[in-house]
Amino acid sequence: MEQAKANWNDDRLDHFAAQFDKRFEHVDRRFDRLETRIDAQGEHFDARFDALQQAMVITLASILAAFAALVAVVSF
Repeated sequence: MEQAKANWNDDRLDHFAAQFDKRFEHVDRRFDRLETRIDAQGEHFDARFDALQQAMVITLASILAAFAALVAVVSF
């Protein structure tokens, strides 16, 4: 009786292993598609980040110039 139970468990484990591999193949395909989309959008994100950084530098320079002008007006 014990032998039949061992075969039954082995068969179930083999079936589980096959299903497990199949599901990971599906995940790998989805990850590859996502990776391709991220690579395609990478340049777009870089350009937007560069524009944001440039806007922040211009804003800081404007604030510093306005503060310097205010200090010059108040000190005279």
